[in-house]
Amino acid sequence: MEQHTRFMSRLALAAGLIAVPLASGTALAQTATTHPVTPQAMGRSMPAANVSRTTIAKAGKAMHQVMAINQSYGAKMSAATDPSTKARIVAAAKQKAMAAISAQGLTVSQYNQVLASAQSNPAVRQQLLSTAGAIANN
Repeated sequence: MEQHTRFMSRLALAAGLIAVPLASGTALAQTATTHPVTPQAMGRSMPAANVSRTTIAKAGKAMHQVMAINQSYGAKMSAATDPSTKARIVAAAKQKAMAAISAQGLTVSQYNQVLASAQSNPAVRQQLLSTAGAIANN
């Protein structure tokens, strides 16, 4: 249960960075640091389709990178006070996250699909966490 809770936090963090820039204005900057917005929270449901082990592994690698980007840019967001600066930080973070996902050979949609599948499928969740964790330990 504790592992599931930690995973859900990581998942929200990883998905939130991609979805946050879809909001607008000052709320965007505030939301990015306090409450990451996931595609599901924005009313978009991602179908939990069958995904290949290769795709899950790629998503795990991308998730590790996206979480690192989120952490790095989250610190910058906390230090920024100007809304336009915060908006630039969010845009830069989104661009880096999308590049990290693309570098793994995935689209943002495929990445989000794996994250959505991991929420309801323990096998997908375990493989995703194993891949992301193996990278973190290297």
